[in-house]
Amino acid sequence: MLLNVKGLVIRTVDYHDNDKLITLFTEEKGIITVIASGSKTIKSRYMAPTELFCYSNYVLYKKGEYFWVREVDLIESFFDLRLTIERTALATYICDVINYAAVADMPDIPLLRLTLNSLYAASVEKHALPKIKAAFEMRCASILGFSPDIHSCSKCHNTDGDFYLDVMNGNIVCKKCKSQASEDAYEEYEREKLTTICYISGSAKSAIEYVINSPLERFLSFNIEEADLKSFAATAEEYLLNHIGQSFKSLEFYKQIAF
Repeated sequence: MLLNVKGLVIRTVDYHDNDKLITLFTEEKGIITVIASGSKTIKSRYMAPTELFCYSNYVLYKKGEYFWVREVDLIESFFDLRLTIERTALATYICDVINYAAVADMPDIPLLRLTLNSLYAASVEKHALPKIKAAFEMRCASILGFSPDIHSCSKCHNTDGDFYLDVMNGNIVCKKCKSQASEDAYEEYEREKLTTICYISGSAKSAIEYVINSPLERFLSFNIEEADLKSFAATAEEYLLNHIGQSFKSLEFYKQIAF
């Protein structure tokens, strides 16, 4: 029985002398593990399209525990991701998040489209890498079911100004409502680690709302000043990582070389 899928390579591992064990994020079956026989040899027709970040059409067959590659036709290599270490590091982090968050045998086309759009944006560098990273993180959290309610203050319903995001509860309070709360109670709240509180500027709040609600093909089509991008980026990272409960070595590497 043959299986036809479109898949993005999000992880590769050497397997025996000349083979690779690759993880594909596919339209049809979500995450699947595939063996590309002989793909480590220079003359192999499987070598290029089974590299990390490549998106291809696959014809697979099942043998034992794994699917094996019978045919592969490259659609997009995202070659320019490999031109700078910053682009490669960000793309690796994005793929690591997807490898952790996506589910085997469960198609998730919005998450795949987000990943492909993010890799494309990073490869052409039309947008700053920190902006791409933050927008990916916040939209990813939303697709996974963790979308925050940040339209207005959860206490007074104010929509203007700067806010504080309660990460795990997914809502915001304005500066005025926060200042009215008991400082002692707030400090105790933080000490008990019941949640993480992130400051977000008004512009960062608008960016988060746009990223969550915009059409996926336009999720990066917003403008934000450098200072507000820092607020947006810090919040998006905290939000995604806290909700999926995972950290990534690739993220730490990206942060070491990008800042």
